[in-house]
Amino acid sequence: MTNPFKLGFLTHVSADAEPQITYNNLISLFVAAEKLGYESGWIAQHHLSRDTGLSPSPLLLLSAIAAHTQHIHRATGITVLPFEDPIRLGEYATVLNSLSDKRVQLGLGSGGANIVSFPAFNVEYEKRSDIFVRKLNVLQNQFKNSPLADAQDLRKKLWHSHSTLEGAVLAAHQGNGFLLGTAVHNPATVQKPLAETYLNTWDNIDEKPRLGIIRAVFPATDRQTAQRELAADLKPFGEWLKREKLAAGEISTTDIIDKLNVHHGSIDDITSSLQKDPCLFGYLTDFIVVVQSASSTIDDATRRLEIIANEIVSNFGWKSCYSGQ
Repeated sequence: MTNPFKLGFLTHVSADAEPQITYNNLISLFVAAEKLGYESGWIAQHHLSRDTGLSPSPLLLLSAIAAHTQHIHRATGITVLPFEDPIRLGEYATVLNSLSDKRVQLGLGSGGANIVSFPAFNVEYEKRSDIFVRKLNVLQNQFKNSPLADAQDLRKKLWHSHSTLEGAVLAAHQGNGFLLGTAVHNPATVQKPLAETYLNTWDNIDEKPRLGIIRAVFPATDRQTAQRELAADLKPFGEWLKREKLAAGEISTTDIIDKLNVHHGSIDDITSSLQKDPCLFGYLTDFIVVVQSASSTIDDATRRLEIIANEIVSNFGWKSCYSGQ
């Protein structure tokens, strides 16, 4: 029997023919997720790019979504803190939190996956971790000392995304949530130690640890169908795996899926693979799914969210904490 958990989804805001269509579809996706009972929706931040995502300003998108939803929490997953003025970020987030009945959460990271954007922001990539810590302290102090209740509420809804044991310790010591992402080639050796370090370091007796684990989940008729649907979109990841020395030579779609830990196939296939995931339901408080690849339509994404909510996560004891109807 697994512990109770919250269900969320993460989107990289894949670009359609026109940005307006993309953003309107994003609003529709959040509305659909809320009706299905999802407790949170997370928007990844991407700068100076159309290929990886179309969301340089997640808080602006979340503001538009606020006008169309009533229950679902909206979150950044993640905001690259070294690129931000922490005072202004805190002010923007506080205003949005006030407009949203305190349904905003801030995921923060040092931006390791955004290496190509660092020169544009005049930030030294090698110093990103130190810059992250410095700006985090400024942001947290602003929330803590603000006379506004909505700002103090945000202090309790910060998350870190880190890939090191030092980062896990930092998140725990600060009393913040900890996010573990999708692109891991071995959850047992890469993520499990991070999760355990975070949970074992946690010493805040007034709050419970928040561990959000992100997984790509692609329901289809069977595994072969899912692999065919994902093949073209996953091809660039093969080159990335080679550059990171995680693969060599010819690499198949199946190999890429295994390296990226993508749960795919029929409902039974996915249920079985999630059960075998060594760093998942025994640890998490928030299960955050990715259901979109680059060529996914809004209908594809909505259908996958529906299958996950209605036919998969109930096998692990999930029940929505609100009625999305």
